[in-house]
Amino acid sequence: MLHESPAFFLGANSPSGFVSRFDHLYSPDEGWFAYILKGGPGTGKSTLMKRAAHDFDELGTAVELIHCSSDPESLDAVIFPQLKACIVDGTAPHTLDPIYPGVSDTIVNLGECWDSTRLRNNHRDILDVTRRCSAQHQRSRRYLAACGALAEDTSRIARSTVNFEKAETFAAHLAKKKMGAAQGGRGREKVRLLSAISPDGVVNLEHTASLLCSDIILIEDEYDAVGAFLLDCLRELARNRGLDVVACYCPMAPLTKLDALLIPQIGLGFLVSNSWHPCASLRGCRTIHARRFIQGESLAAHKQKLSFNRRTQRILQNEAVECLAEAKRIHDDLESLYASAMDYSKVDKYYMHIYDEISTRMLF
Repeated sequence: MLHESPAFFLGANSPSGFVSRFDHLYSPDEGWFAYILKGGPGTGKSTLMKRAAHDFDELGTAVELIHCSSDPESLDAVIFPQLKACIVDGTAPHTLDPIYPGVSDTIVNLGECWDSTRLRNNHRDILDVTRRCSAQHQRSRRYLAACGALAEDTSRIARSTVNFEKAETFAAHLAKKKMGAAQGGRGREKVRLLSAISPDGVVNLEHTASLLCSDIILIEDEYDAVGAFLLDCLRELARNRGLDVVACYCPMAPLTKLDALLIPQIGLGFLVSNSWHPCASLRGCRTIHARRFIQGESLAAHKQKLSFNRRTQRILQNEAVECLAEAKRIHDDLESLYASAMDYSKVDKYYMHIYDEISTRMLF
């Protein structure tokens, strides 16, 4: 069942704008093939991917879902790891083009399924709606940029009170206890995001951690003092033991900071938990408190500043989310304009072609 399939994000609404990690979606060097969907909003890209996910799931094929951070109900990609195949939305803001056209990937142009005359007749509405949607995303980015600056200030203050040598030693002991001896070679790393800032607020796909890992350890770190550091240490310790890891980056710093580390190979996972993305559905997990590595008196000296930052961050993040929600409402209107010009029976033919080609990979 699809609800038992791991789900992630590969794009983030972040303080520096939208950040795409779609370059980690598939590997041509390892024999993967990607179908890159092109076409406007409302052309059926997400629906096609959901259909593929359902159909191959029914065949017993492993499915990995990549959700859209600007609309978590939609898919940005669907991955079939066992078949080394994926289908992905290659349009902005996560534009993706073939790396080795026809060899490792190909474009599927759903724009060939619309009535161009009807779209041109609606061109004024399409331009207006597109610009209004873009304006809301720009406003959201400005709020997140301000929020990110305060978050970094809070983290800088908190990090100044941390005994990092103690934290590193703790990570080494934890790895020895939980990961066992080295297995030879260096483990591989898969990049994903487990959370996103979305029109629905902060969405945390923590159920994925439960699906992949039976042993989950939470790192309670309200001020972003040491959680990311511990995860970096544990990632290196795992990979040096030959264990493959899923490195999940934080949407507020999607290129630099981890907020989760999953090691499905041994069923072990580590998640940072705080009021910004609480792991509410996870019960009975061991919890490591950041305060064990913090000089409490030093942190208390900054109490007033930290309190101000937290309150203001919350206000800014809420405003950013409201902008994303408004952008989603406007985008729905844009989808309707394109959908009215679509011939979805043609989309069905494209889907069957993709389905047939991916199915042949089941024979090998």
